[in-house]
Formats: sequence, structure tokens, C-alpha cells
Amino acid sequence: MKARILASSLAVLVLACVATTPPARAQDFPGQMRKILDAWETLNPAAAAPFYAKEANRVFFDIAPLKYTSWNEYNEGVKKVLADFASLKFTLGSDAQVQRAGSTVWGTATFRADATMKNGAKDTFDGRWTIVWEKRGKDWLVVHEHVSAPMPSPPAGEQSLYKRLGGYDSVAAVVDDFLGRLASDKQLGRFFAGHSTETLRRIRQLVVDQLCAAAGGPCYYTGRTMKASHEGMGITDADWQIAANHLVATLDKFTVPEREKNEVLAAISALKKDIVTAGK
Repeated sequence: MKARILASSLAVLVLACVATTPPARAQDFPGQMRKILDAWETLNPAAAAPFYAKEANRVFFDIAPLKYTSWNEYNEGVKKVLADFASLKFTLGSDAQVQRAGSTVWGTATFRADATMKNGAKDTFDGRWTIVWEKRGKDWLVVHEHVSAPMPSPPAGEQSLYKRLGGYDSVAAVVDDFLGRLASDKQLGRFFAGHSTETLRRIRQLVVDQLCAAAGGPCYYTGRTMKASHEGMGITDADWQIAANHLVATLDKFTVPEREKNEVLAAISALKKDIVTAGK
């Protein structure tokens, strides 16, 4: 399964031209994330309320699948949970990432929570926090929040695909090499024409994040599905084969072990129906 998601991540590079709006420079949203955590550490939702939008249709997840629709539900639900806490301390991971597109900003980061309950019990766990802001006048308010905890662990006795591939730097190197091959290809280069450096840089980072997360690494991907990403691009069977050949060349260049290489190449075929649309 992980290999299939990894393959889909690599295939995403074929659509590297689909972003339509270069991201504006993000404000200090990582700092804003820290302020929100500081507010929740008070154990009083009222302290966090100014950071959140109040529309009734907004959905928030407090350690999914606990789902709340509207701030009022979220406020009451979390208040009941926090009633048993004596203290709560959040440590924000150094991997916080933020992307902005117009009046919408998403951010994601790992975190560690250290909790002490009123009965004296203590608990520590790691999680992933994803947050979306929208602009309201001069203010940026949270319109969606998703907390996943604890972080999943690979099966006992088996390293994650992320580790088997060599970690973050190896994943990023594969993405950069593959992207470069596609962009410089005489036939596939048309998908990259006319896009700014900032747009391509943003897409490259999304793909690295997807690869990292799908392989079991400490990242989070918030991109679109394969079908939505490739819709209207007119990718042909010939385009598909050229991209697959470039992928093989990239994996060979980095001497990816035969097991991982075969898993990726076998899983790619399952994605063809969502990527190749020309002639259908």
C-alpha cells in the first residue's frame, strides 16, 4: 500500500504545471501556530476563540475522528475533554510548513503533547496538526483544523519505506532528479511551460511532502487526488510511457534497491486510468 502511494506521489510530478496561482509570501503563520497552542495550554477554549472563524459550517477535528461542526460545538466538546486536565504543554516540531494562495493559508507540523491529569496521571504523545486560515478583513482566522495522534508506527520488525529509501534527503533528491528529467524532455516539457519559479518550487515541495508522508516519514501532503490533478491536461499513452522511462532512469541513478524499485513500478500501472485522459 505504501509503495502504491509512493508511486502516486512520483506520478504527481507529471502534473507539475497544474498550479494556477503562485503563492504569496506567507506572513508569520508558524508564529501564529505557536500562539494558538499557547492559548490551548490555558485549558480554556475562550482563550483560543479569537483565532477561530465562527461560521456554523466550519469543521474541526480534535484528535480525529472527534468531529465538531462550528466553533460552538468545538468549544463545548473540547471544554469537556479539558475538564480532566491539570496542565497541558505543546512542543511544536521544527518541521512546520506553511503555504499561501490568495486569501487561504494552510499550515502543518508535528507536535508533542505533555499532559498531566487532575488525578495525577501523566501522558506524552506525538501527533500531526494541520490548520487552514482564511482572511476576514485584516484578520486571518482558522476555518479548519485537524489533529491526528498518536503518530503511526511502522510494523514491528520492518523499517518504514521512508527509511528504506534513505530518509528525507533521498526522497527530495529523487523528486528533483525526476522533475528535472520531465521538464527538460522534448515531449513532456510542454506541461512545464509558462509557470513561474515560485509555482514550480511550491509544487516540488508538495511532491516531496507527499512522498515523505506516504513512505512513513514526518511530513504531511495536502495536495489534490490524481484524477483531479491531471484532469484536462490531455496526457497520452505516449506521455505516460516517457514519464515511466524517466522514473526508471531516476531510480536506477540512485541505485534504489530492486525490491523498492519493483514495488514502485508495479504500483504505477494502477494509476494510469486517473492520469492518462487523452483519447478517452
